Amino acid sequence: MAKKRRANSAAARGTAVSIAAGAVGILLAVWLVYGTVTIDPFRWGLFAEELILAFCVLFALRLLCVVRLPDWISIVCIVLIPAGYFLYAQFALTGGAASPERSACLAASAAFALCTARELDAKPDGTLLSALLAAACLPVLAGGGTTFLTELMRALLMAGVFMAVLAVRQKSSLYLYFAALGFALGGAANLYAALTGAGAGLGAVLFAPKKQRGGWVLAAVLSAVLPAAVWLVAAHVFTLPESFYLEGAILVPEYVQIVQPHLLRALDLGLLLLAIRLFFHREDAAVPVLFSVAGGMLMSFFPFLNAPDVWLRALPLCVLAGVGTAKTARGKGR
Repeated sequence: MAKKRRANSAAARGTAVSIAAGAVGILLAVWLVYGTVTIDPFRWGLFAEELILAFCVLFALRLLCVVRLPDWISIVCIVLIPAGYFLYAQFALTGGAASPERSACLAASAAFALCTARELDAKPDGTLLSALLAAACLPVLAGGGTTFLTELMRALLMAGVFMAVLAVRQKSSLYLYFAALGFALGGAANLYAALTGAGAGLGAVLFAPKKQRGGWVLAAVLSAVLPAAVWLVAAHVFTLPESFYLEGAILVPEYVQIVQPHLLRALDLGLLLLAIRLFFHREDAAVPVLFSVAGGMLMSFFPFLNAPDVWLRALPLCVLAGVGTAKTARGKGR
């Protein structure tokens, strides 16, 4: 009887967290949609048309979830998309003149993002849709002119988010300590890593087993504190080599520049679908990803902290939008 009461209490707590996360997700999605508005002068009619267009993109992707996909699709996506990221960044834009280290970091970021999507959705649909959205973001991410240090931070943050998701799925705080290490190393580039780590750590610790909560809380605190400490050291004590700060050439095609805000809006609306689902279904592993994006967004309130480009959060949004779209598209039998 006592075990049953504890199980019911844990289920009720998880449901409450899921509902709260859904509310956070809706607010975040609305905020992000507002941030992508580029209509000048603003007209509600045109804004509504652009929202409808973004929803049409998501509903077109939903059609891929009508049929049962083989499980090996997930593995193919995890292999091919990062390889495509590396080859496109290395050769398609600059004919092989780009930094291979920067291209490798971009590919690693895509790999960790798709591994995260696979953990969030046992079916291959979520990974496939996340991969397609990530592929659509490739020209912007590869040609954005970011530094090697920024791309390294992107890869480390995605690795940290992936480990936080594993911590929730496996009910093991060890993975959350690995996540704290990834966030800490990412802190060398920007304080954005500390806010992202704080969000992911909070999202994970909400589902910590009651008897092990102390270790989880410590790992979550380290996820926020260590990146800030590393950032301070890198900024004032230890200077990184100049090669880390070299910017790549901005080589985003003109047609891609036109669709950039619309693509971001589609990702934001995909996040909205997942947030609404959280009100009716528990998606524990998605909460660290959602909170990591929300934590990073808080940096926009402090402009003096030099917040990174909005596209730095594109890959976790691809994961949330892809998984959210896939899970809301599935029939009851699936």
